[in-house]
Amino acid sequence: MKIKLIICIALLMPILTFAQMKFKSVGTPKPIEFTFGFQDKKGAFVWYKEKKEPIPIKFKALDIDSADRESGQPDFYHYRYTEMYNGKASGEYGITEWPRNVDDIYYMRYKDGKKFKFELVEDEGMYDGKSMALLHGTQIHYYSFYGDNLRFVYPDRYQEKLILSKLSKDKARHLEINDYNFDGLDDIAFGKDSFNGQKVVFDIHDIFIFNSKNKRFDKLQIPKSGTLTYFSDLKINTNRKELTTKRKIGDRWNSYTYGFDKMGILVLIKNDK
Repeated sequence: MKIKLIICIALLMPILTFAQMKFKSVGTPKPIEFTFGFQDKKGAFVWYKEKKEPIPIKFKALDIDSADRESGQPDFYHYRYTEMYNGKASGEYGITEWPRNVDDIYYMRYKDGKKFKFELVEDEGMYDGKSMALLHGTQIHYYSFYGDNLRFVYPDRYQEKLILSKLSKDKARHLEINDYNFDGLDDIAFGKDSFNGQKVVFDIHDIFIFNSKNKRFDKLQIPKSGTLTYFSDLKINTNRKELTTKRKIGDRWNSYTYGFDKMGILVLIKNDK
């Protein structure tokens, strides 16, 4: 499977959810190249060629152009991201996408207002399944396909290597970013889409909570509740600070509600059979 096929799959969605693309400058004396990676509206980054560190970018705006929809033309999605260099807004990236296409890629440098135009670099090589997100200054390297390895590269250069729940060959692994323990800081979860008998849902197999004290990601332990080993179609209730998942047992649906105790440990609050 080629990387351009993965890009096309992402661009068929109404909002960009996963992609990692390479761009090259147009009209500059020396080519400027960078990789643009994003996970929905969070975890986005740019990584310039020959640079040692990625730069975080923050979602700024999405404008949808539907003017020609009645004539059969697709909607155009115009995304803007703010470059955050050393914690300060230093520039803006823009990209326009519609089914199977990206265009109008630019970078505007804030200090002098100079604008650089870019074009997509087609990668004809075989896609190795590797993906990355950037959150809390931490590089999160994982496999969307073909592998189960996970690697955290923290701002202090410490690296942690782990193994995610096994991914079947016919499935794609997705990363989601949410505040799962309600401490005001984003965490990460890995899972895959599945059909639960009623609809396609997202099954979460691994959750990692960002520890604000040591600036590390700790794996969340799911309490043993019968045969429940992962979260299916997880619902986050921010007001009640609860997580709810459902599982079909025979011809019945069980609902499991979880919360966090004073020690930050996930505990089962209610099991509705």
